[in-house]
This record gives sequence, structure tokens and C-alpha cells, in this order.
Amino acid sequence: MLREVLSRDEQASWRSPRQRRLACAAAWGGYALIAVSALAVVLSGARSGPSTAPWLSAELVVGLALPLAPRFPLLGWGLAWLAMLAGPLIGGLNRVDTGYYLAASITFVVAGLRYGARRLWWMAVLMLLPVWLWTAPLLAGAAGGGFPLALARAPDWTYPLRLTIGLAVLTAVVYGAGRWRRDRAALDAQAGEVERQADEARRQADEARKQRERGAVLEERARIAREMHDVVAHHMSMIAVQAETAPYRIAGLPDGAQAEFAALSQSAREALTDMRRLLGVLRSADEAGREQAPDLLPQPGLADLAGLVDSARRAGADVTLQVSTSDEQVPAIVGLTAYRIVQECLSNAGRHAPGAPITVSARQGQRLVRVEVDNGPARLPIAVVPAAAPAGDGHGLAGMGERVALLGGRLSAGPRANGGFAVRAELPVGDPA
Repeated sequence: MLREVLSRDEQASWRSPRQRRLACAAAWGGYALIAVSALAVVLSGARSGPSTAPWLSAELVVGLALPLAPRFPLLGWGLAWLAMLAGPLIGGLNRVDTGYYLAASITFVVAGLRYGARRLWWMAVLMLLPVWLWTAPLLAGAAGGGFPLALARAPDWTYPLRLTIGLAVLTAVVYGAGRWRRDRAALDAQAGEVERQADEARRQADEARKQRERGAVLEERARIAREMHDVVAHHMSMIAVQAETAPYRIAGLPDGAQAEFAALSQSAREALTDMRRLLGVLRSADEAGREQAPDLLPQPGLADLAGLVDSARRAGADVTLQVSTSDEQVPAIVGLTAYRIVQECLSNAGRHAPGAPITVSARQGQRLVRVEVDNGPARLPIAVVPAAAPAGDGHGLAGMGERVALLGGRLSAGPRANGGFAVRAELPVGDPA
């Protein structure tokens, strides 16, 4: 009995703050109803005499079990139950008080729903103790033994039987409702676990799909690398060998022709070097948790523009170079991007406008590196186009636009009024915009 009466309440879990506020409001509303009813009984004169004050005080104190019910139902039930058990021993109080029984029943329902069947049955048994103790014929002749007058009335069998049946029905209803709530909570938890497993299965499926896609990409990269090595590299090697051995195989070549063959051989060897670097990138594993394999050769930069222009001059191009910056002043990725832009522009000028004068300039401003490549006699303004989609149908300009866009820069490219072509790029030196 002490274990159940003195049990501590657990922390209540509410579905929402609104539900908690509604429960507290209903509990205080019930207490107000009991207090108003008790005051109405006193004011109407239905209860008078020296026992009025003790009875009203007990009603107001025991009624506090209702406001306790939302947060502390066991404490509220214990208060009401003690009043049921000890009230008849106090002079001026009723043997069976409706207010006590009502408060005990409400807190009994709340505690039974919250704490399960075992505590529910113990509380039901304990509630029957004062019912049979003070209303059944167990205290016949109690008045002669010094008990209060409230206990000396004639014993009654009907009242405790009614209360016992009503409490049994209430206990069964509370047990069924609590069992339904627990089963529903278990089903919700099971459904949540199933949903979690489904999410995990979907995540694993997505991961497997990504792994398959990544495997397909790596396989395609390896295939491209094999084809480039077997086909393109072979032809480039043949070009280099033929250009290098031409002066020995063909007698009487003039000095200009020999220089031309030497330039072709040098360009072919540089292309082979770039291709080997590209093949190394394509064949790198790029596995998760591992860094990409570093390039075996250093990447070109602004310092290599002079060599690039010399190669174009040896091929017959009329190129003027103006550089006012160096690799020590700009990040490596900016220098590489500038180099690739100039390389592509020289290649395009050689294909589409052979013999036209070309001006290449690379200047460093406060926050930008400006690269300009013009082929033609004059410098006329051109329209600025988005860096990600520069004008032209070839892949070269698109590649330049992608490189500049990755740095957060701007690229403009387009024809000039005199029939020439101009490319201008602005590359941020600091963090991309």
C-alpha cells in the first residue's frame, strides 16, 4: 500500500504544448466546479453547525487532486485516497464523501492510463479498502468503541456493492483504453521502424546506383584513355618521328623547311606530354577517401607563355606578346587558365586566320588578371557574352568559358568589325565571386 501511495510520478510526455494547456485548463475547471459546489452547499444552509468549517476546508484541500492530475496523477490520487481512508476518523466529516470519491476516480483514470495495468489493479484494490471499511457491516456497534459518530450508523451492504461494481467496470474500461493506447504506440513505433528501414533501403539503393554510375564513368574514362593511347598518341608519335627525321630522309631541304620540321616535331612532343598528363588523370582511381593522383609533370602557367608564343612563331604565326605579371603573383590555377586560353586562341587563329597578326597580352590589376588575344590590325569593342556559353560552335570556346566560370571570372569572345576575332578574359586573383 505504501509503495503505490508514495510512488513518484514520471515526467509526462505531451504530444503538443496545446494538449498540455488544455489538460491543465480542464483540471483547474474541475477544481473550480468542486469549490463552487462546496461553497453553494454552505451558503444555501444545507450544511451548518460546527462541522461546516472542517468539511469545507477538507473539500477545498482534497479537490486539489484534480489540478495535480495532468502532471502528478499518482500524487493527486494518493491525496484523494488518504482523504477517503482517514476522513471518517475526523469529527464533522462524512463517512462517504462524494467529492473525495470523484477526485479519486478522476486521478485513478489518469494514472491508470499513464502507468499501465499492474499499477491500475493495485490502485483499484486499494480504493475498495475505504469503501468496505466505512460502509459495510464491519464496524457494527462502533459507536460503543469510541469511534466518531459518522461510523456508528447502521451498516449497509448495498452501497459498497454498487461502488465495487462501478469501480470494476471503470477499471476494465481504463485497462482496455490503456491497452489500446499501448498497442497503438507499439504499432506506430513498428511503423516508424519499418519506415526507417525503408529509408535505409532507399539510401543503400541510391548508394548502389551511384556506385554503379561511378563505375561506369571510371570504365568509360579507362576506355577513352586506352583509345587515346592506342590511336591518338600513336599518330602524334609518328608525326614527331617523321618531322624529326625528315631532314635526314629528304636531301637538299632548305634551312626554312628544316626549321619548320623542327617546330612540328617540338609541337608534337609537347602534345604528347599534355596527352600523357591527361591520360594520368583519366586513369586515376579517384576513390572515396583518397586524393586524386597528382600530375607527374608540373602544370604550365604565365611563365610558359613566352615558350608557347615562340612555338607559334616557329609555326609561322605573327605573334606579339605583352606580359606584366608572373606565376609568383597569381595562384597556379589562374596561371594555368590563362595559359590554356592563350593556347586555344593561338590554335584557333592558326586554323581560321593563318597569317593574321596576333596580339597576346596578360596584365595583372588590383584583383584581376586580364588576358586579351586579338588577331587583326585594329582593336574594336566587342559584345560581352556569358562565360559559361561563349559565342561559337566549337568546343574550344566552350572549354575556355567553363574554365573561366569555375574561377568566377568573365569571358568575352566574338568577331570584330574588320573580320578579325578577339577574346578577353578577366580572372579573379582572390576567391571566386
